[in-house]
Amino acid sequence: MKRSTKQRSAVVAALTEAADFVSAQQLHVLLGVDAPSLATVYRTLQALVDEGLADTVARGGEQVYRACGTAHHHHLVCTECATTVEVDGGEIEEWAARTAREHGFVTDSHIADIYGRCGTCSA
Repeated sequence: MKRSTKQRSAVVAALTEAADFVSAQQLHVLLGVDAPSLATVYRTLQALVDEGLADTVARGGEQVYRACGTAHHHHLVCTECATTVEVDGGEIEEWAARTAREHGFVTDSHIADIYGRCGTCSA
């Protein structure tokens, strides 16, 4: 875990307060007049993702972020309205481990997000 700084604490607090996924730019605006630089926001968000404290998904051509717990999970992401649902990996976990083993790899991590249209948008 990275050391706690005033800037990191501000980014974590703003991300935690955000109701949904936000881009780095949106978070920078939410941080207001005393915000760290946009570059610092990007670096901090990536560090939070690397530490498992934030999720990131691609939405509309950019990465968006939200605070999350530490339990490993995946996402269903609606490509129209951006609704995002956390889901357990189930069989994906077994497939990832088996595929890695078959190719002589030891798994460090994996990402499996599913993009499509939610029930409301596909109706």
